[in-house]
Amino acid sequence: MSVIVLALMLVEWGILILTNYVERKKEGVVSILSYIVQSIPYFLLSKVFIVGTMFLLYEHRLFDLGFQWYVWIIAYLLYDFTVFFIHFLGHKVRVLWCIHGVHHTAEDMNLTVVARGSIFDVFFTPFNFIWLPILGFHPLMIFIIEPIARLYATLTHVNEKVIGKQKWLDKILITPSVHRVHHAKNHIYLDRNYGETFSIWDRIFKTFQKELDNEKISYGIMHDTLNSESFSDVQFLMWKELWNDVKKAPTFSDKVKYIFMPPGWNHIDGGKKAKAYRDEAWLNRCKTDVS
Repeated sequence: MSVIVLALMLVEWGILILTNYVERKKEGVVSILSYIVQSIPYFLLSKVFIVGTMFLLYEHRLFDLGFQWYVWIIAYLLYDFTVFFIHFLGHKVRVLWCIHGVHHTAEDMNLTVVARGSIFDVFFTPFNFIWLPILGFHPLMIFIIEPIARLYATLTHVNEKVIGKQKWLDKILITPSVHRVHHAKNHIYLDRNYGETFSIWDRIFKTFQKELDNEKISYGIMHDTLNSESFSDVQFLMWKELWNDVKKAPTFSDKVKYIFMPPGWNHIDGGKKAKAYRDEAWLNRCKTDVS
């Protein structure tokens, strides 16, 4: 599956470069380098931390579910909901954002963005699926479902020049258009669309946002100095800033809050978080529409 994904990345990236549609050509290099580096801890820890844990949990499973067709569907839905929930935490807990936020640093959207992950990702992403065997889902089932879902998630990063909007699919699935919104740093789009395959979770928990016709997406994260074409900035700058905030915090309680509160929080006045930026953007949009 990794070979398939890498091949898709290189083909799309090559086409976009030849058509002069990629503004930041070094971003793809940084993304692929990030993928190579983050694969090392996966390779070293996967047998014990991931595979070993899953089979251990399966030995102590709560139910015997088997391999019936409906069990596969339930497993996929539970996996997809877990991805939604873990993804949500990745945006709402700052220490987790230091890991997940690496994926959001790209300012051009294309398939190479899929490869842009943190070198600490091995301590975060496996929780999307590692717990499922305790319920009775055989690890083999998860080893099939997870790469299929990841392949679909890869395709949602395709450049808008390749695939535009599919409004009728947005009601059920996370389409490329829906996921582009998730990668936007426009205030009106912040922290929306956490799903991987299905958009139903975002609709249920009211985190869904469609791509607006008159709001062109600007990709990346809200950061004044981070260089999306710098490997060190992408991987370590957010950690450095978190460490500086923790050091400067006047109380132990504030130090802990800097680690676990959402990005944007501070000990002085509570800071300004994603919802405040979104609400402000919607208010300004309404004023503009009225005038």
